[in-house]
Amino acid sequence: MNEPAEPLTPSELAELPVFPLPRCVFFPGSTLPLHLFEPRYRALAEHCLTEGPAAMAIALLQPGYEDDYDGRPPIHAIAGAGRIIAHETNDDGTHDILLHGTQRVRLDELPESGPFRVARATALPTGDVSVPKGDLLALFSCASRVAEVVRRRHPEFSLGVTPSDPAPYVADILADRFVADAARRQCILEALDPSVRVSLVTEAIGELLLMLAEHEQPS
Repeated sequence: MNEPAEPLTPSELAELPVFPLPRCVFFPGSTLPLHLFEPRYRALAEHCLTEGPAAMAIALLQPGYEDDYDGRPPIHAIAGAGRIIAHETNDDGTHDILLHGTQRVRLDELPESGPFRVARATALPTGDVSVPKGDLLALFSCASRVAEVVRRRHPEFSLGVTPSDPAPYVADILADRFVADAARRQCILEALDPSVRVSLVTEAIGELLLMLAEHEQPS
């Protein structure tokens, strides 16, 4: 288990910059590389690195965002928040940053006052519901079988978690590694009950495993 980043403090959450993206759902415990090139998001990066918190929320844009992409299209209220753990300013003024996910948050957007969006964020509970050991082992079994297939081309691939890690962390990391569909990832992000989250991730990885098995069957 990787060393977790410190959760954002109440003062950092009070005015948290928001980076809305069309197909990106950010899980606690994961890392996310970002290239910020639009003027408003260059301003966001510069704010985070100078006067604001060195952190931001990544929010999934709701369907239909294309009609108002340059404005303030609706976003999902539950998002992933993270700290900037690495940064590089490029010669052309763009920014490359690396975020480490710290927690789920609920966003309450503040009135527009600058080029990028800002929200009052509320940290959501990590979940203290115990997950049956059998459910967690079933998740690991599915993920391990998919990992075996991945390692045929990428021998260095690792699940990044162990059965002894906390169930909420395991579900988030495996969702980040194996669940591609943004809508499904958002559903998992919004599952605050760890038992429900484990079930959703197991179902998604199980479907992936079935697809891989069908692909490998001789024609």
